[in-house]
Amino acid sequence: MEFELFEANNGLCPYLDNRNWRSYTFKAQNIGDDIYESLIDNGFRRSGQYFYKNSCSGCKECISIRVPIDSFKMTKSQKRTWKKNQDLTITWKPVEFDQESYELYYKYSDVRHGTITTEQNYRDFLINTAVNTIMMQYHKDTKLMGIGWVDVLPKSLSSVYFAFDPDFEKRRLGVFSVLKEIELAEMLHKSVLHIGFWVQECKSMSYKGDYKPYELLINEKWVTPDASD
Repeated sequence: MEFELFEANNGLCPYLDNRNWRSYTFKAQNIGDDIYESLIDNGFRRSGQYFYKNSCSGCKECISIRVPIDSFKMTKSQKRTWKKNQDLTITWKPVEFDQESYELYYKYSDVRHGTITTEQNYRDFLINTAVNTIMMQYHKDTKLMGIGWVDVLPKSLSSVYFAFDPDFEKRRLGVFSVLKEIELAEMLHKSVLHIGFWVQECKSMSYKGDYKPYELLINEKWVTPDASD
């Protein structure tokens, strides 16, 4: 399978101030899960049906990060979050549009990021996918508390996005969702959970370094932090 790559100027960097974001990108309505898994190992991520690899001039701060399932150990703080949310029911299903999920995402985007998201934007970002994607839904009784979108690949899971009801921020549902995705990966006999890019100088992404031990993609090889120094 061949893809036609384009170099895109995406405007301001979403992670670091006073920098521009450029990437190599292509669009595909459907590709093999094994192909995307190989692309992740080469620094690619996806947004909807768009696949991209950052290529910002003079900057290599966006580093792919993943958590090996067999060696992961919860911290004391993560254990407290895990215990706090044991009253939730988590179900998962193939990705599809439903009004309740859209309304939760709309509220999350508005309150947390000041962004008003149309239904079409939501579909393009999270519903229209080119790979095998599931939605993990977090309920307290009948109330939808959070949703995680996860790509299920041959040897791994890839975390796409997580949105939660901002009224329940103290539950630390973002932390809990990663722990549940690690648990799901173990249940499905996957070796790693990909959790996107890690940017050392970006405070909003620092939490990704809390899931230890983790591996970073350095010079197209997955290494532990010590080995990458």
